[in-house]
Amino acid sequence: MENQAAVMAEVNVDKLQDWIDAGRIDPTKPITPKELHQSNLVGTIRDGIKLLGRGGAEGTLKQPINIVVSRASASAIAAVEQAGGRIMTRYYTKAAIQRLVEGKSVNTTVPLPTGPEHVKPVLKDMRKRGFTYRLPDPTARWDIEYYRDPAHRGYLSHTLKRGQSPSLYFKVPEAQLKKRGKKKAKQEETKLWEKL
Repeated sequence: MENQAAVMAEVNVDKLQDWIDAGRIDPTKPITPKELHQSNLVGTIRDGIKLLGRGGAEGTLKQPINIVVSRASASAIAAVEQAGGRIMTRYYTKAAIQRLVEGKSVNTTVPLPTGPEHVKPVLKDMRKRGFTYRLPDPTARWDIEYYRDPAHRGYLSHTLKRGQSPSLYFKVPEAQLKKRGKKKAKQEETKLWEKL
């Protein structure tokens, strides 16, 4: 049996702060998988990088950071935001991270627009800047739902409308309750014995 689950390299908040203190990572610039790999905080390139909150107690991060990783735990998100920083989760593949490290691609936090009339200008701009590859966007339902979720700080969360669930399958319970309420109201209006 082949396991299709993604294998993530794990980085803890306390270790990230140690690397910043040692001068291996510059906290004033955005921290992406490329910087994490080049600083040797992440050794082997895997399917992505997960930021964990071990050592993420109050005051672990001494300065605000802007970090982009594949996944992040709730405690890691809290630690970064408590320090005044910003965290974003973005979909990566092993090949995408390798291209970032090699300089063949640029890290983007905006999904590729849909429609050929929108895609061509974006690709033209990337090629003009010397990049031959663009980061992929998720295609699996589970990945799309993860990166649409504002609780995970996903880069696709801006696609949700107010009150909309990140799930592509389940409907928002509030919408269902409103529909049920309208049906009951209509049924009550048609009762004959109350009109007499």
